[in-house]
Amino acid sequence: MTAAPLLVALLASLQAVADAPAPTLAARAARQPAAVRAFIDRRTGCNHWAGEEPYDAARRREIDGALADLRCARLDADEALLLRRYGGDAELRALLDAVRDAPGL
Repeated sequence: MTAAPLLVALLASLQAVADAPAPTLAARAARQPAAVRAFIDRRTGCNHWAGEEPYDAARRREIDGALADLRCARLDADEALLLRRYGGDAELRALLDAVRDAPGL
């Protein structure tokens, strides 16, 4: 194979990689350690419940109960612990940034 066809094949391969869809947040999370996956589940659950409308007292209690069960008030402290443990992992840091406002995976 001469250089020109080889170069065309290489460029076509690179374009195929560039055109491939980016992994979803769920797929990215699935590759993380169990502690990180559990945190991401909590974070997205907290995001969901925090966005719910407390249209009456019963609904307010349901929302407050879910936020308490998920330990949403501890998210920042728990994320800091994960970053201390896994902070050198750029993919993990990017994933935690991406799920900060995600309503679910």
